[in-house]
Amino acid sequence: MAVLASVRAAFSISIIAVRIEYCMNKHRDLFDCHFVVWCVVLWHIVASSHALAQVVPLDSCRLWALRNNKSLQIAHKLVQQSGDMRRAAQGAYLPGIDFIGTYFYNEKNTRLIDVDKLRTAITDWGVPAAWVSALVPNDLLAFDTHQVAWGALTVTQPIYMGGKIVALNDMASAAERLSISQKELVERDVIDAVDDAYWLVVALESKYELAKLYVQLVDSLHSDMSELIAEGIATKSEGLAVAVAKNEAEVLLSQSDHGLSLARMVLAQLCGLPIDTVFEVQEVALQLYEPMGLVSYGMSGVYHRREELNSLYILSEMAQAQRRLVLSDMLPTVALVGMYQVGMPNLYNGFSTDLDGMFSVGVVLRVPIFHWGTNYYRYKAAGAAVTIAHIEIEAAKERIDLQVSEARYRYDEAGRTYRMYAKNMEQAELNLRNAQYAFDEGVLNYTQLMAAQVAWRQAASELIDAQIAIAVAYDSYKQAVGLPLY
Repeated sequence: MAVLASVRAAFSISIIAVRIEYCMNKHRDLFDCHFVVWCVVLWHIVASSHALAQVVPLDSCRLWALRNNKSLQIAHKLVQQSGDMRRAAQGAYLPGIDFIGTYFYNEKNTRLIDVDKLRTAITDWGVPAAWVSALVPNDLLAFDTHQVAWGALTVTQPIYMGGKIVALNDMASAAERLSISQKELVERDVIDAVDDAYWLVVALESKYELAKLYVQLVDSLHSDMSELIAEGIATKSEGLAVAVAKNEAEVLLSQSDHGLSLARMVLAQLCGLPIDTVFEVQEVALQLYEPMGLVSYGMSGVYHRREELNSLYILSEMAQAQRRLVLSDMLPTVALVGMYQVGMPNLYNGFSTDLDGMFSVGVVLRVPIFHWGTNYYRYKAAGAAVTIAHIEIEAAKERIDLQVSEARYRYDEAGRTYRMYAKNMEQAELNLRNAQYAFDEGVLNYTQLMAAQVAWRQAASELIDAQIAIAVAYDSYKQAVGLPLY
């Protein structure tokens, strides 16, 4: 866009100057000063309308996308979730307090002996029945168990769990840092998508303006050819050839307009705005993206800033913590347990149906002895995961080295291409100016002028692409070395 802004200003003024100079020299007595007035007024109207148009900078698009992107919102929730899991893991260091209570209603009481059989046996020994009935009452060893209740309040304090609690907390902390790192990667992907869409809109807006200028050039030639045909200087077939070129220019303008509309819809969708939002991207000053020397960065600093490598380091820590977690299943565990239990009925002082309780304190020891090698092979598998994580880190470093070298090469290549196309643009501009003047003087035919116009349009289009390529390559280099884009 900046290219087109400068090209449009320089070229339009130069064309107007050539036409004014031609009219003043060729038809000085018929020169109408109103032509100059209308040209100046028209130029100011175009410039003022362009200046008043609402433009959106790249930073605003990035901020909109970061605020509205659905994937990034999910990443934020995952960070919150991992933080909650880390705080939950910290609770394993503290004692756990639990309460258990039960209540039953029983249809029958509990009898420890059969009274009738006991009386019969005693009677068989020769004891009178009356005496037996007096000696053996009906409720002998019978207990009221219609209502039974029991409750216990327990406190369990882990003392040594084989390193399990420490490993779980390390894994939870690493998982939180990993979710933060993944969120950064999602942000970078969002920024990449917005930047690509933004620069596409910049390029298409510039080419749309270029297409409008090209239509103006062909319209001017078509108007001149109509006058020449009316004066008998040009033939109708020549006029038809110019008319075909005019139609092609209008088709190109229409295609540019449609492509620009679609690109703006994509950019609006990425920014979280309604797709029918109408806005223009901000023009970028040309000198900001002229080729410049890139700052070299040490690869150790690049490794430290690259979030992908940071994520792999965190995964390596999680693999090591997982191995320690598996190892803890092979080690003894010790826990201190305190309990206060109450029951009804109870046997603390004979048989009583009152609610009563007592304290208990003890130590629980668990020692794994033999599990057919299950834990051993799980430990070996966890060790293989640690080795794989280290290999992935080394492979990622190699990819980063290649990315940095490629990004630097692409930026240098974009700079060389830009300088070449800038020279082509200067030559095409000069050639078109001379061709227009020569055509007005009658020493150049329309086909040569049309060729100069096409060459100018092609050179301007290539210069736009070259400028955008420099901006994209510069951002790519910043990403490759781990520098923030926003």
